[in-house]
Amino acid sequence: MINIYIKKLEKEDFFEFYKKPKWLIKFFWKIIQKSNLVFKKEIDENKKIYFIANIEKKSTYKNLKKKLQKEKTKTQKIQIILSKKLKQYKENFKDYKVIDGRQTYINALESVLKKILQETPIQMQDIYILTNRYTEQSINIIRNLIQKVKTMNIITQEIQKYKTLEEMMQEKGIAICIANNKKKSLKKAKIIINLDFSNEQIKNYIIYRNAILINLSQEKITSLKGFEGIIVQDIDIYLENQEWLTQNKILEDFRKIEIYETIANSKQKIKVDKLYGNNGEIDEKEIGNWKKILTN
Repeated sequence: MINIYIKKLEKEDFFEFYKKPKWLIKFFWKIIQKSNLVFKKEIDENKKIYFIANIEKKSTYKNLKKKLQKEKTKTQKIQIILSKKLKQYKENFKDYKVIDGRQTYINALESVLKKILQETPIQMQDIYILTNRYTEQSINIIRNLIQKVKTMNIITQEIQKYKTLEEMMQEKGIAICIANNKKKSLKKAKIIINLDFSNEQIKNYIIYRNAILINLSQEKITSLKGFEGIIVQDIDIYLENQEWLTQNKILEDFRKIEIYETIANSKQKIKVDKLYGNNGEIDEKEIGNWKKILTN
């Protein structure tokens, strides 16, 4: 698998490519900024950085796609990591696998809960899962979490399919409830984990107004009527520093959770660093205020 890091070409990057007198570089820089040029830097055989001069030019994408297609022809397998500054252009890369950190977010779910709860035991919590898909992934998420919490409540339209899981768990003495009452199911839910409900589907339910909603779906959850709680849309993690990350300013320009997913066979344990909501980073004070409500 070839990992291709794509970022905007900065003046410092351009200086690295061209070891010329400063006055000459400054002259060319003014021209390069308006061009459709794409520069490539090889870190090793599996890692490359592409620098885009002018992201707004349509011809830039044509140029970039030609280069990406060449890479794909050589290896058949490439994945793209967009820098923080290029996230808004993700739609332009829909023909390629774009790393978004979502799988690591899912894998780190227990750590996310522990960061939110802090010293409050996870074993004492009633957890509510929203899912309308009976898939291997959703079953694995539920099974990994169900024995670590007080009770598990699954809110789903696929009640009959999940009844089988409910019976299996109850035979083992594990508390689990399957329901789909739009007026009552989430009315007292303080910790909600959304696996795949859309924003429109969640709007159909009466939700405890001060709940914390951990959103694992691809769709952003916003504007829930009467909701005053916290929505965790994304996370970032701690990442052990490696020389190539510093030398190439990867840690500076790219999200750590996405870098983690590109490091093959990474044995580093996932440790959650930051939580992000609709308005950016969720700070400790906000979590602290929510915890006061949780204990009431």
